[in-house]
Amino acid sequence: MAAKDVSQQIAELTRRVEALEARLGQLDGASTLREAGPVYATAEENMEEGVVVPARVLRASGLSPQELLIELAVHLFAEGLISLGVAKTLAGLPMANFMRVLGKRGIPMHYDVEDLEEDIRTLKALGLWKE
Repeated sequence: MAAKDVSQQIAELTRRVEALEARLGQLDGASTLREAGPVYATAEENMEEGVVVPARVLRASGLSPQELLIELAVHLFAEGLISLGVAKTLAGLPMANFMRVLGKRGIPMHYDVEDLEEDIRTLKALGLWKE
């Protein structure tokens, strides 16, 4: 994905956050999320940095923290910004559950002929593919 596309995605996400803040009457020129910056967190995959989402913004969204992570994961995956594996990890869901979420929303798996051929090569190398 081109840098311009990523910049557009960031701009769209920023616009949405600012809209939520405006609904709360908290908008004072700069996004609270951008001002908050990264925080250190612990996670299964030894995350070094995290993102702070102000409680006011979370409440305005009407989502739980996990629901917000699922929404973010679905969006980033659908836009091709992260892989399926990274998305399910971000969402905090087992692969099958995350795939069900995508299926319910009609979001394709981004699995093409090249992926299939690579999987077949891997299965052959492992001796698990029978012609």
